[in-house]
Amino acid sequence: MMHITSLKSKTKHIPIATLADPPELYLPLYGYKGTMDLLVQPGETVKKYQPVAASEGVFAACVHAPVSGTIEGIEDINGQPHLKLINNFKDNEYELPSLNPDGLTNAQILSILKEYGIEGSGGARFPTHLKYDVEGRISTLIINGAECEPYLSADYALLKNELPALVKAIQLLQKVVRAQWVVIAIEKQHRELKKLLSPLLPVHAIETHLLPNEYPQGGELQLIKSVTGKELPKGSIPAQHGIMVSNVGTLWAVYNAFYGNKPYTDRVITLSGEKARHIGNYSVKVGTPVWFIMQELGMDWNPEQQTVILGGPMMGRAVHDARSPINKGTGGVLIMPQAKANDNNCIQCGYCADACPQRLMPMEFVRPEARADKERLLQLNLTDCIECGACAYICPSDVPLMKSIFTGKQTLQAS
Repeated sequence: MMHITSLKSKTKHIPIATLADPPELYLPLYGYKGTMDLLVQPGETVKKYQPVAASEGVFAACVHAPVSGTIEGIEDINGQPHLKLINNFKDNEYELPSLNPDGLTNAQILSILKEYGIEGSGGARFPTHLKYDVEGRISTLIINGAECEPYLSADYALLKNELPALVKAIQLLQKVVRAQWVVIAIEKQHRELKKLLSPLLPVHAIETHLLPNEYPQGGELQLIKSVTGKELPKGSIPAQHGIMVSNVGTLWAVYNAFYGNKPYTDRVITLSGEKARHIGNYSVKVGTPVWFIMQELGMDWNPEQQTVILGGPMMGRAVHDARSPINKGTGGVLIMPQAKANDNNCIQCGYCADACPQRLMPMEFVRPEARADKERLLQLNLTDCIECGACAYICPSDVPLMKSIFTGKQTLQAS
């Protein structure tokens, strides 16, 4: 665990603003697992909120049009398929059946979570309908408000400005899993939130819990240990231990679905970084390209002088294509100084192993003989890596640890 300084304090108190709709959107066709099939064809005119792609199976997912317009086709961005949608700025809405949240059965709630494309907003994008489809009763429902990634403050802004809405979403999900104890977990550096939350939460039997100001405190297993004192085995499913964790951004999507009758088509992100202008928290359409966000906020796309990261600085990824869009798991856009790539040799200092919250040995993943050896990668427990980036942050030699981890996981997925 470590404490990382950033500009978080500069953005967390800024109210959520709404960014203008872009002239073109790139909707990711990849989900938690696999790629979605098109429900529309190039040249077809679609309405706002209309389903445009979906996949079936265990990890079923779907995506809806955030605006009305014309489907142009599929484009490859960063090695992944995206559906290009040209905005006609007419906002013609697709008619969805009206919802009565209070009268829905658990099965109906799960079905709507699936049909409205609700996914985990913390980055992993695990289908929410699958997560809450559990047998038995959940004893503890933890709302992850840690937002331990440096620079990001979107969840803080939602808790501060949209608490009544989030409480409605919590109660809806609590009904599904019949949780006995509900707790909102926040870091001590945000303790002022506890004063704001206290007047409302006890009425709904929801508690707050202050967490250490450490990274990666928001990791699921780390969070569970801090809140409950239980150390779950690596790779285990919390629901099997009577625990459920839900991200604040996911709750916001759930509220919009059930009380606003709106599929998951926009989310709140943080715009920050030492090279950014007009930093703050913004509501942005899913599929909005990064070039448009930068343009709207007075910046130019210039990869030679800046590094653009989608997500946080630790678990996010630098992008090199201006079309790279916001997806349902994107918590931020960071404009940082140009990073210097140094593939220096590992000096075997062991700092990366000390920093790893999963107690792995990241230096072993870099070895050429290990990166393509599936058996060796499994022996090293690479699948337990949560991609928090703590190892890369602490490395004094700038060894490309995360690149090796990503490559290794791709090797395992190809098996």
